[in-house]
Amino acid sequence: MLRRSIVAFAALACLPLAIAWLVAERVMHPSPRVEDNDLGNMPLPVEDIEFTSSDGTRLSGWFIRSANRTAPAPGIVLSHGWARSRCELLPHAQFLHRAGFAVLMFDYRNRGLSGGDAITMGVRERADLTAAIDAIARRPEVDASRLGLLGMSMGGVISILVAVGDDRVLTVLVECPFAAHNTIMSRSLRHYFKLPSFPIGNLTRWIMEQRIGAPLRDAEPIYAVANISPRPLFIIADQNDAVVGVEDSLRLLDAAGEPKRYWLIPDAEHARGWQYAGEEYERRVTAFFTETLAVESPVPAWGAAN
Repeated sequence: MLRRSIVAFAALACLPLAIAWLVAERVMHPSPRVEDNDLGNMPLPVEDIEFTSSDGTRLSGWFIRSANRTAPAPGIVLSHGWARSRCELLPHAQFLHRAGFAVLMFDYRNRGLSGGDAITMGVRERADLTAAIDAIARRPEVDASRLGLLGMSMGGVISILVAVGDDRVLTVLVECPFAAHNTIMSRSLRHYFKLPSFPIGNLTRWIMEQRIGAPLRDAEPIYAVANISPRPLFIIADQNDAVVGVEDSLRLLDAAGEPKRYWLIPDAEHARGWQYAGEEYERRVTAFFTETLAVESPVPAWGAAN
């Protein structure tokens, strides 16, 4: 009887660890996502490109020249979210292209047509985005002194982290970024897995850190966002975001320095601002990049919005 009790207790003790391992596996190796758009229904004059991250990971993307070909154009690098691909941001590429910007969009490691063996929630992806900035800065069609970043969800987190250490980036726009891994872990466990944060969240984080070989705290924007200032930052939140939540956007806004701008899109679900706000979304995003990149000053004169 004692032996059976010990075995039963050990099994129960190991159960949370086993569940956490399965969750970590799903986070790092999610199933492919069928995107809403592709070049078939949203045609753009794309050029297939490849470049390499600092650890040798091959990355695949598209370069899109500005619709205005008379002079080197300001460039914007687009970053998709977790479990997504470059196609997530085809609507953004389309209206930015029309507005006269050159655009580079690419698949992060372990997504789309890129190489790599795992999603690392921003730890290794920072090097991917830096490589993308290198790639667009080399283009003769691009004015490398006027570069901006647009990131969605996890792509927004990576954009903040990279901008802090790369002074080539003059301006940053992010939609639905999480502030720290503990908050996104808790909400994701509830939203995707219907599981409690304790003890699964802490165990999942620990397992991921062992597999990645680095602490996730190194890729948390709440500790970095203040250092984007004095460059402009625009944070967009979606009101019905069940994945990240509006609270994380407000935490980042509060921690950021000036100049900064914030927009809460009514009724929008996670990373669906364009789908809900349409023309208003395009107008605001285009105006932000026009104001912050279409001038020669390294720190454009740009301030708070209503």
